Amino acid sequence: MSYSIWSNSLVSFSDAVAATRPAPAGVAAAAVAAELGLSLLIKAVAITGGQAELLEAARRESAHLRRAADDDIGAVTAYMSRRDADALRQAIEAPLRAARAAVAGLELCAKATGAVKASLEADLGAAQALLSGALRAVLLCIDANLRGREEQHPNAVAERRAVENRARVYSP
Repeated sequence: MSYSIWSNSLVSFSDAVAATRPAPAGVAAAAVAAELGLSLLIKAVAITGGQAELLEAARRESAHLRRAADDDIGAVTAYMSRRDADALRQAIEAPLRAARAAVAGLELCAKATGAVKASLEADLGAAQALLSGALRAVLLCIDANLRGREEQHPNAVAERRAVENRARVYSP
């Protein structure tokens, strides 16, 4: 993908979300919020030290969210122009990737609980809140993309349900 929201300013991204074009929209905005949550987790773990595996996992999920945001914009744009089965599949898969990364981020926050310095616990809590809210937003978008098409995409429906079930453990 040649275009990436991550090379533009936050103002540009916000303006693009507010524009009347179909994308970027809910999934991209939620993925950005989730990525910011993971950034807070990364900060807390890095400052605390001693958790290299957790830090690397958080960085991996952050990269997944960045790609998912860009992929969703591309998928929505493709679907709006082509409206074919492959474009719809991509418009369902990109948000699922964002949902997987967000729930993985929640799981990492749970692992970091009690392992970060006390002065960073608020950042860890904020990370969890951002990830939780972003995940709820992505699931709403997945539901909209699947509405009336559940029978054609049973694997996506099952995966969406599995992600939501994984997240229930971490909901505040």
